[in-house]
Amino acid sequence: MNLTLPEKEKVNKRRIIVYSICILICVLAIIIVIGNQVLGNNIIDNLFGINRLTKRTEQEEMELKSNFEYIFDNKVKGNINYRIQKVDNNKEIVYNNYKIVEKKDKYDLDVNLPYINIKNKEIQKFNKEISDIFEAKAEEIIKNKEENIIYTVRYKATIENEILSIAIYSDLKQDTNAQRVIIQTFNFNLEENKELELEDILKIYNLSQSYVQNKINKVISDEQKRTEDLKEIGYNIFSRDIESEIYKIENVKEYFIYNNNIYIIFAYGNEDITSEMDIVII
Repeated sequence: MNLTLPEKEKVNKRRIIVYSICILICVLAIIIVIGNQVLGNNIIDNLFGINRLTKRTEQEEMELKSNFEYIFDNKVKGNINYRIQKVDNNKEIVYNNYKIVEKKDKYDLDVNLPYINIKNKEIQKFNKEISDIFEAKAEEIIKNKEENIIYTVRYKATIENEILSIAIYSDLKQDTNAQRVIIQTFNFNLEENKELELEDILKIYNLSQSYVQNKINKVISDEQKRTEDLKEIGYNIFSRDIESEIYKIENVKEYFIYNNNIYIIFAYGNEDITSEMDIVII
């Protein structure tokens, strides 16, 4: 004899199953959100396979650092026709507006400077800084005809996840002075039309500040240990103050997004005459 469940009981069971699935989805969503905030996406990713950043081995990370200097090709990577209010509608979102390649007996110049073609006060301020710092130095070299100067400036711009990220790499060798490398960056949310701080970027990529801060601390500590080892065998090398406030996330000024990686850059030549830098890749 076959027994058949009443139609009402079948409906109730289906409802229970649907409600249970909805509750499970909600619980998982809450776990992911809370986990990202507390633990960082590095741990949650391992559990759920969710990640907006590229996973790397230690060897791959070392290769990215060693190749960092070579990504600056004076080009934009990404959607150059992104819909935004431009200063000049006939130009791309970022374009080269100052280029000078000149080699004389007393100096060698190869300077390429970007212009961010967006109507925005923060962006126009950054454009002015580019001119005041890098273009002014090139013009000074040409005017004064100082001896034995090699000056190069290159840039790279990317558009990823609605973020425009620009990095400028300047290399100056003047007479007998030490080589000096200056790096400046600018990051801008194209959707919200505003400049981004590193803390904003971490939220966008669901990264906890504690995770990123721990990685910064480890990289700087490892580099300082390497420095101390070299000093012991007689090398005169740049030394880091691992307790310095510059390594705090809220004080980080230079960072760059490229190929789904976040480069946090400590370019000591921005303040001193040195080519030393530390790069933390997230």
